[in-house]
Amino acid sequence: MLRRLASFLLLALPLQAAAAQGWFLMARHGECSPVSVLARTFPDIGGIADPDAFIKFVRAKGLAVTSKPFPVQAGSAIEVLVPEKSLSLVFVTAELCAKPAGR
Repeated sequence: MLRRLASFLLLALPLQAAAAQGWFLMARHGECSPVSVLARTFPDIGGIADPDAFIKFVRAKGLAVTSKPFPVQAGSAIEVLVPEKSLSLVFVTAELCAKPAGR
């Protein structure tokens, strides 16, 4: 039984890491950057790679943060605002980054 549990955990961890790596930050002209670029503003951000974890992290710092889903046809997008840091972010899933920006 312990062996099965260990096998399950070893299989589940890469899946969680892959899901976390599926989020990016979208720039004004449609370019995508890894969430890790937020380390410029929050040097102690660590391995945060998704909007929910980022929101919890910011709230734990005592900063006001708001979020709302951003309507898209494919994938997911969430707008996150942190007024005290002058941040207006759009977290997007990889599907939105794979498409070239429209001109």
